[in-house]
Amino acid sequence: MTRFTPLESDILDALAWDLRDIAPDLAGQFAESLPGSRRNTGSGLFTELIVDRSRPPPLTTPTGRFGTVHAMVGDLPDPIAFQAELREGRLLALHGDAYGQDTRAIDFARVPFDQVFTLDEQGESIAFDPAALMPPSPLLDLHRHTDHEPPLPVSRPAPMTVAEVQKLQNEKLQGLIALFGKVVPASPEAAADESPPDKTDRTTVLIGLWVFLGAFTFLAVVLFDVPFLFALFLAGVLGQTLHKPKVLDALTRATRRLGQYEYRPPER
Repeated sequence: MTRFTPLESDILDALAWDLRDIAPDLAGQFAESLPGSRRNTGSGLFTELIVDRSRPPPLTTPTGRFGTVHAMVGDLPDPIAFQAELREGRLLALHGDAYGQDTRAIDFARVPFDQVFTLDEQGESIAFDPAALMPPSPLLDLHRHTDHEPPLPVSRPAPMTVAEVQKLQNEKLQGLIALFGKVVPASPEAAADESPPDKTDRTTVLIGLWVFLGAFTFLAVVLFDVPFLFALFLAGVLGQTLHKPKVLDALTRATRRLGQYEYRPPER
């Protein structure tokens, strides 16, 4: 289903203005409607209007054809009169009456038109101009001022050298250190200690690892319902792996390095 033609759209806007006292919600009905069947009656036009059924009931309930909207269409010497058909306030159709003029050769979807107007109580024509018919408001004056400030000039940033980039990165790093603190060697002697691990170090690390494996096995059985024999088997396999000299030496070195550093909170 297509949307409204330019002629239908402008005429329905004019009818909504013309009938604002009879059907104050006509503009809303038009905005939430779609065209149905269309006919060139030979002396005018007919367009069915399908209004959204979920809309609330109309504010008023007039029934019949209403409106005094006219427009000059195509090469017709006289205007066409348009009316909206309502039933208990609900929009049903748009009717166009050419007063007996032959419209069979007119394509109302593409035909040019102008001079849309309504009639007052004395039968005088009033041009339909939405901007002119809108009541004066101080809010409209806000859009007519001419003292607009020119936009600020935008200049491209100057290219930075490698030294300037490094300086900026160092400044940001110092800011993070001041905010979160830093990790530093506990002492110069500890930071320089790279001697190979001895038997005491290995024994200490091995005891800690077996304590960890025991706690891990207990938690796996109690909290995660892992079968006891399966957890014991896994602990044994991990224990054999950790007993390998290369693995044990690597863990010992890592433990020693971890103990060489301390956290210093930010200075307040």
